[in-house]
Amino acid sequence: MDSRRSTIVSLILLLGLALAMFGDLLFASGTRVLGHPGSDMFLQYFAWRDFGFRELAKGNLALWNSHIFSGAPYFGGMQGALLYPPNCLFLVLPTPVAINWSVALHVFAIGAFMFFWMKQRSLCAPASFFAGMVVMFCGAFFPHVFAGHLPQLSAMTWSPLIFCSVDSLFRTQRVRWSFLGMFAIAMQTLAGFPQYVFYTAIIAGLYAALRLIGQWNWQVAASLLSIYPCGALLAAVQLLPAIQTTRETTRGFRLPFQFGSMLSLPPENFVTLVSPDFLGHIARYWGRWYLWETSLFIGVAGLVLAIYAAIRCERATKWRPLIVICVASLLALGAYTPLFGFLYAWAPGFDRFRSISKFSFPASLFVCLLAASGLDRLFRQRRIETPFIAAVFAGAAALGVAGWWTASTGSWSELMNASRASGQSYLFPQLYTDTEFIGQSQHLAARSLLVAAGVCALLGIILAFATREPRALFGLIALGAVEMFFFAHAVRATFDCATIVNPDEKRFLEEHTGDYRIINVANPNSAMLIGAQDIWGYEATVVQRYAEFMTWSQGGDPDQTMSYVKFVRYDPLFAMLRLRYAVGQHGKEVEIGDAPEPAMSHLQLVSNYRVLPDRNAIFDALRSSTFDPAREVILESEPEPAPSPSESAGTARIVAGSTDALEIEADAEQPTILLITDAFTPSWRAVALPGSVQTNYKLLPANYILRAVPLQAGHHHLRVEYARDAVVIGKWISILATLAFFAALGWLWKKRFD
Repeated sequence: MDSRRSTIVSLILLLGLALAMFGDLLFASGTRVLGHPGSDMFLQYFAWRDFGFRELAKGNLALWNSHIFSGAPYFGGMQGALLYPPNCLFLVLPTPVAINWSVALHVFAIGAFMFFWMKQRSLCAPASFFAGMVVMFCGAFFPHVFAGHLPQLSAMTWSPLIFCSVDSLFRTQRVRWSFLGMFAIAMQTLAGFPQYVFYTAIIAGLYAALRLIGQWNWQVAASLLSIYPCGALLAAVQLLPAIQTTRETTRGFRLPFQFGSMLSLPPENFVTLVSPDFLGHIARYWGRWYLWETSLFIGVAGLVLAIYAAIRCERATKWRPLIVICVASLLALGAYTPLFGFLYAWAPGFDRFRSISKFSFPASLFVCLLAASGLDRLFRQRRIETPFIAAVFAGAAALGVAGWWTASTGSWSELMNASRASGQSYLFPQLYTDTEFIGQSQHLAARSLLVAAGVCALLGIILAFATREPRALFGLIALGAVEMFFFAHAVRATFDCATIVNPDEKRFLEEHTGDYRIINVANPNSAMLIGAQDIWGYEATVVQRYAEFMTWSQGGDPDQTMSYVKFVRYDPLFAMLRLRYAVGQHGKEVEIGDAPEPAMSHLQLVSNYRVLPDRNAIFDALRSSTFDPAREVILESEPEPAPSPSESAGTARIVAGSTDALEIEADAEQPTILLITDAFTPSWRAVALPGSVQTNYKLLPANYILRAVPLQAGHHHLRVEYARDAVVIGKWISILATLAFFAALGWLWKKRFD
C-alpha cells in the first residue's frame, strides 16, 4: 500500500479525475472557456491574459496597460502573471484553450501536492489520495473555477507544498527540504495573487511555530526562517515592480473599514461543510456575500473522518492541525468577530485586502489533513470502533430530520429575508419576494441535506462492512470521490469567449479610427481585446490619483477612494481624457453616443498655467467655469523653464509608441508645456533623444491626473517612458538568487551521496 507503485497509481487516479472533470474542454478546440458568463473571467482575466501574453509573444514585457483607466500599471499589478512558468501555455495555445488547460493542470497539481504532503507525514497512499482528491474539489478551492479566478487558483495550488516543506524539515531534520518551500513560495508569488501569499505565510508561520514547540532544533528553526526571504529573492523580478506599483495605486493605501471588512465568512455558512446548496446553488446563491468565497464543503465523508481523527487519533497527530483550523476559521470570520477590528487597526497588511474569508482555504487544507489521518488510522488498525459507526448512523438520522424540517417549515422566506436585510447579499432583491424562487430554494436546501443524510448512511454501511472486511474501506474512498466530483461538476460553468466583445461595438470602433477613448461601464476591459482605450476598467490596480479624480467626478469623497466607482453622470472634464464615445448595451443591442464635449488631443502645447498646492484646491480649480483644459494646465510645482503666455505655442506629434513609451517630436516657438492626456504616476519619466534642444526633461503631474513636460523654445525629440529600474534590479536579484539556489541544491545533493 505504501510502495512506489501505489504512489504512481494514486497520481494517475488524481489525473484521471481532473481529466474526467475537464476533458470535454481540453481536447475540443473552440471558444468555450471555464467560468460563469458574469464572472471575473468574462469581465477581467480573459482580456488581461490575452493582452499580456499577446505582447509577450512580440518580445515585449508590458509594464503599462494603456487600454483601461486612461493607462494603468500592468506587470506590477501581478495578476497578469507574465513570468509564472506554467503560463507559458498562453504563448503556444489560443487564449481560451490555454485558460482551460491552466485550470485543469492546477486542479490536478493541488491534489498531487496535497498527496505528497500527506505522504511526508507518513500516511498511507489511500489516505493521501483521499486528501488530494478532496482538496481538488473542495468548496474553498473549486468554486473559484466558476468565478473565473485564474491567479487565485494558481496561488492556492502551491500552499500544500509549503506545508509539506515544513513537515519534511521536522521529519528528516535535513535542510534540503527548505528548498522545496522556497520554490513553492516563489511560484505562489509569481502566480499573481498576493493575498493568498500573505494569508498562507501567516498560517505557515503559525504551523511552524507550533511544530517547534517540543521539537526545538536550531538548524530546523534557521531553515524555516530562511524559506520566505529566499523565496522572495527568487521572485524579486515580480516583487520589486509590485512594490513600485503598490506605492502608486489604490492597492497601496488603507481600505475603508467598511470595504475591507466585506466578504467575511458568515457564521451560518458553516452549514456548507455538509450541505453545499443549503443557501442556494452558486449561480443563485441567496446567502451573504459570494458562495465561492464562503463555501466550506469537504464532503460528508471528509468531515466524518476529520471528526474521527479529532477524537481518536493520537494527541501528537491532531493538536497542531486543530489549533490551525481554529485560528484560520476565526480569522476567516472577519468582521463577525471583534478580532478583525484589532487586526485592521494594528496588524500590517490586514487593512490592504478585503475578503478575509480566504482564510477558510488553509483551514480546509488542515481539515483534509485530519480526514486523511483518520482514514489512515482506520487502514492501519484494521478495527473500527462500534460507537463510531453508531455515531455515523446517528448523524445520518439527524441530517435526515434536518432535511425533513427544512422541506416542511413555513418560515423559509423569513430566513432568506434575514440575509437580504443584512445588506450583504448580491442576489437580485426581487427574487426574495418571488414565491417560486423561495420554494425552489427551500426544496434545494432540503434536498442537499437529504443527500448528505444518504451519504452519511452509506458511509455507516461501508464502515459496518469494514469491521469484517477491511478492504471495504476503499469503498469509503470511492464514496468520497463520487460525492466531491458531483459537487464540483455542479459548480463548473463555461461561456463562449466570443461574447466578451460586442461585434457591433467592435465594428463601430474599427470604422471610426482615431486616438481617443471610450467609456463602456458594463465591460470596460473588452477594450483590451479590440485595441480600444477606455477611461475606466475592471481591476484593482488603478492609479490612486486617477481613482480619486473619478470618485470625485461622480460626487464621491476622494478620501474614501477605492478601485470601484459607480458612474452616475457625465463630467465635462472627461474631455481632457480624450473621451469621444459612450458605449451602452441593452440586451444584445449596443448603443454608442458621442460625448457632449469634444475630446482633447493626445498631445497639447499649453502656455498658460497655475500652481496649486494640494488636491482639493486643484479639484476646485478644475470645476471652475473659467478653466479650459485645452488652454490652461494646473501644476503642483513651478515648471522649469516657465512658459510665456501665447496664442501660438507650436506643434507636437507622436513619432512612435508602445505599451511603455511614447516617442515625441515637438517644435516650441517659446517656452511652453507639453500636456500628455494619459494617466500620471511618478514612475513615468521624460528622456532626451538625439537632436533635441533640451538635454534634460522633467515630467510633472498636470491637472492632478495627467502628465506635463516643460519645454524651452526650439525643436524637441524625447521619449516619455515607464521606468524599468525595478524590473532590471529585480531581474538580476532573481538571476543571482536562482543560481545560488541551484548551486546550494546541487551541493546538498552531492553531499547526500558522499
